Amino acid sequence: MLDLVFERGYDGVTVEEVADRAGGSLAEFQRFFSSKQDCAVAVLEELAENNLRTVRGAFDREERWPDSLRAAAYAHVRWILDNPKKMHFGLLETLWAGEMTSALRDNLFRSYIEMVDAGREVAPDPEAVPAYTAEGVVGSITQVVVRNMGKPGGANLSSQVPEMMYLAVLPFLGEEVARKELTLPAPDSRQREDDL
Repeated sequence: MLDLVFERGYDGVTVEEVADRAGGSLAEFQRFFSSKQDCAVAVLEELAENNLRTVRGAFDREERWPDSLRAAAYAHVRWILDNPKKMHFGLLETLWAGEMTSALRDNLFRSYIEMVDAGREVAPDPEAVPAYTAEGVVGSITQVVVRNMGKPGGANLSSQVPEMMYLAVLPFLGEEVARKELTLPAPDSRQREDDL
C-alpha cells in the first residue's frame, strides 16, 4: 500500500493491486482488511506509532524543556528524511481516506502539541500564554515541512530547526531565550542511532 500510494496516489490504487504487490491474492487481502481504507488505516497506525516512538523517545531523554523539544525536533526531521514514503502517505495521501485516518493524524498531532505545550510548565507566567499557542506553533511548523517535502533533500529541514525552535520557545520563555535557539548547534550526530 505504501509503495503504490507513493507511486500513484491513494485514489489511483486498487485493493487488487495492493494484494498483488504484497505477493498475495484478493482473498488473502480480504482476510486481513475489509477495504482499501481499512488497509490505509493499518499503515497509518504503524507509521504513526513508529514516528511517535522516535520523536517522543528523543523528547523523553532530555530532562528540561526546551532541550527536550529540540531533541524531538531533530529526531523528527531525521525521521522525515529517512522515511519520505511514510511521511508522504501520512501527511498528504490519506487526507481524504476517511474519518479514521483523520483521527489517527489528530492523535499524532496532539502528541506534538503536548511536547510544545510542555513549555508552559517552565514559563515565567504560564497564564499569560494563550491556550492554543502550542497548536498554532505545530500548525506553522507543519506548513514549513509540507512546503519542503517536495524539494530535493527536504530543502535541508535540519537547517530550519533553529527557526522552528525559535517559534516554539518564544511564547513560553520570551525573546531572549528564543533567540538563543537560532545559534545552538544540532545535537551530536552520534546521537542519531539512539534516536531512531
